[in-house]
Amino acid sequence: MDRLSTSTLCTSGNDGIWIDIENGELKGMTLIAGRDSGDIIGLSARSCSNEHMGSLMPSLKEYASTLRVVDLHNYRYIRNLHESIVDLPFLQRLILSRCDRLEKLPDSVGKLHNLVELDLFDSFQVSELPEGISGLQSLKRLRIGGSSGIANKSLQRLPESFGELTSLEDLQLDKCKALKSLPASFGGLKNLTRLSLRECKALKFLPPSIVRCTNLIELNLLKCVSLKYLPPDFGSLVLLEDLNMFKCKTVKEIPHSIGCCGFLAFIDLRKCKNLSNLPDEIGTLSRLRMLHISDCTGIVEIPDLIGELPKLEVFQFENCTSLKSIPSSCYKFLDDTMKSRMLGHEFNE
Repeated sequence: MDRLSTSTLCTSGNDGIWIDIENGELKGMTLIAGRDSGDIIGLSARSCSNEHMGSLMPSLKEYASTLRVVDLHNYRYIRNLHESIVDLPFLQRLILSRCDRLEKLPDSVGKLHNLVELDLFDSFQVSELPEGISGLQSLKRLRIGGSSGIANKSLQRLPESFGELTSLEDLQLDKCKALKSLPASFGGLKNLTRLSLRECKALKFLPPSIVRCTNLIELNLLKCVSLKYLPPDFGSLVLLEDLNMFKCKTVKEIPHSIGCCGFLAFIDLRKCKNLSNLPDEIGTLSRLRMLHISDCTGIVEIPDLIGELPKLEVFQFENCTSLKSIPSSCYKFLDDTMKSRMLGHEFNE
């Protein structure tokens, strides 16, 4: 490690030797050297102070043949990535979260054939992903959007080539508030197990091809307030376990095909105020453990079979003000106060 002779050797851990850089383009950053080989396998900007952060990302060409991880979390002043980023053939993780001024990725980002994780969370000015992203054939995890208090209001669409990311397992697009639709090719994500679209408030529908994502286990549509409907053949998602539609207030109905989602264990429909009824097929979901429909003020009746589901532990339907009756099998989910009030004054057995 002669080229680092003026740097300070900081710590030694299970993942390698951590080295603080005191000079040059990478000043203020930390390099991680492999414990056995001494090769530089990682770069982190997490300990970089504001004074060492420039508007231009430094070149990584010197470590191109060995870098596995580049972590530029909170490297807030860069608008573009250095061209050397796409010439890291062994890169597996690229962390670009909280890069406040970053607007886009290079068109040739698809050259990173070994990239497994790409994190753009809280980089709220990212306005597009290049068509070339489809070259990331090893990518398993992609995060874009924002966390609490931060939203991406720039990204309106994903490239049509997006469905070619066939290794993708975990996709998080939370709080991409300008995202209007998902590409028609979306069904090509055959290995997708988790999809989070929390607070994508401009999203009006899911592409019909999403039903080809047959390995999907978790679907989070929380506060997708413009979402109008689910695909009619939604039941093709046969491995789905968790469906969160809290405050999807423009959805009017749940497809009858949901009865084919035999692994569903959790359904949250709270505050779906335009929902007028629940399909009878929900009463056939033998693995269902939790069902929440509180504040669904348009629901008129509850299917008879819901209360007889063998594994149902929690069924909440408070403030469903349009309910005309409830099945007797559902009384067990009422506390004593609610039972007295609701059965005595609002419902007939």
